[in-house]
Amino acid sequence: MLEANYILEIPLSHRKEYAQFFTPSSVAHLMAGWVMKDNPQSILDPAFGLGIFYDEIKKIKHKNIQLTGYEIDEGILSYLNLDGSAKDFKIIKGDYLEADIATFDGIICNPPYMRFQKFLKRHDVLPKIEKQIGKKLVGYSNIASIFLVKALKELNYNGNLAFIMPFEFFNTGYGKEIKKSLLENHLLKQIIIFLNEKDIFPDATTTVCILLCKNDGKEKTIKITQIQANEEINKITDISQFYQRQIKSSDLPYNKKWTPIILSLFSEREPPDGFCSLSLYGTFTRGIATGANDFFSLTKSNIAELNIDDNNLCKCITKSQQVRKAIFTEDDFSTLYNADKPVYCLDVKDHEKPEISHYIKQGENLGYNKRYLTNKRNPWYKIEHRKPASILFGVFTRNRLKVIRNLTTAINFTCFHCFYPNMFGEQLINKLFVYLLSDTGQEIIKINKRSYGNNLDKFEPGDLNESLCPNQKQFTLISDREAQEIIETAKTDEELAIQLSNQLIERMIK
Repeated sequence: MLEANYILEIPLSHRKEYAQFFTPSSVAHLMAGWVMKDNPQSILDPAFGLGIFYDEIKKIKHKNIQLTGYEIDEGILSYLNLDGSAKDFKIIKGDYLEADIATFDGIICNPPYMRFQKFLKRHDVLPKIEKQIGKKLVGYSNIASIFLVKALKELNYNGNLAFIMPFEFFNTGYGKEIKKSLLENHLLKQIIIFLNEKDIFPDATTTVCILLCKNDGKEKTIKITQIQANEEINKITDISQFYQRQIKSSDLPYNKKWTPIILSLFSEREPPDGFCSLSLYGTFTRGIATGANDFFSLTKSNIAELNIDDNNLCKCITKSQQVRKAIFTEDDFSTLYNADKPVYCLDVKDHEKPEISHYIKQGENLGYNKRYLTNKRNPWYKIEHRKPASILFGVFTRNRLKVIRNLTTAINFTCFHCFYPNMFGEQLINKLFVYLLSDTGQEIIKINKRSYGNNLDKFEPGDLNESLCPNQKQFTLISDREAQEIIETAKTDEELAIQLSNQLIERMIK
């Protein structure tokens, strides 16, 4: 009730500023049960919030326990209206990351989720934390990972820690050193993941998991728990005894992405034998980042009004919604152009021409030259040179992955990742597309996804390059004619093309 009222009364902008989302009481109860297992005398909550963990600890606590909480948001403390009469806990008004290192028997936390770059005091705080923990931290970490690193340093021997973390932490560069510490010190005991996350964490903006740690120095298999729904949580009495899989720490290399490994434990389909990395055939890279799309992208009427000639233009897909079919043809491009969609990009070659210099000056008057990316370029209006990509892949996706066979001479902005084949992939481009279009291909590629909540998935170029696909010998079981027929079918009937792709890929695997 306290959370519901707070959300109604406090503006969303304020909650976003402090990266607040709240823990359901059922989840807080499970985490509190883990932290209270060995009768701790001191407990830390580095991000106190509305005090849900304290409420759950009170229900199961023993005598002589002291909880210390940190809270940076004075607004939330005013909302709680604490009178200081409670003898079993103290709230420190301040930033946990700025506090000196202390020690606790138990630690429980739902940290704020934001990029460390957005943390205004990061340049002062980061060196201090690095000195405290004796480790170098990557400056672009999610702030939740910094909370975790410091908390682990403060956990007493035999103490228990429960932390909610963004699931993407398992796959990122900044997570490597933290994962290494979790494994080498035998801290990580259990990982809890949620399937129907939006039902359990309705306000979460990213997919989350829970890490359960114990500082006992004992090497054990790591338990993996998959929770389907809130109803299931309410039936769990001891989370340490509720799990479906176990994995050796040696099977979770710190320098590998953990999401594919963890999800594969629950997958009904094993990656087919012989599959290789997609990078064998070429490279996915991000689209062109202009730093000022509204300046560089031009419509038919813009071009006519500005009198810009073809030599200073190039065809360009500027928005994901411009491509709605799996095959993108020159006819599709012409339809968008004639509908006055922004499908051309300024590509300055004759900056001294009056029409071009006038438009550049116009952009400077509007401040486009002072934006983050444009300010780093010389000249600011010069975009990177790219060839049209033969396959495009949607950066963000829900449900089916957006895979496009690009049959045009159009380049693209960052709304798509671009695949550039090498000498091995050049002759297999249509077959690669058929694989990526198929349900089997999509299921395997999704193993490397980054989940951001509300069924929204994201892929970085590296995620795609590391994905598995058929090897060269397996691809010979599909003929060029069969692959071309699917492409022709997809121009008019994408569902049928997917069915045909499924048949070819399944036949190849068998």
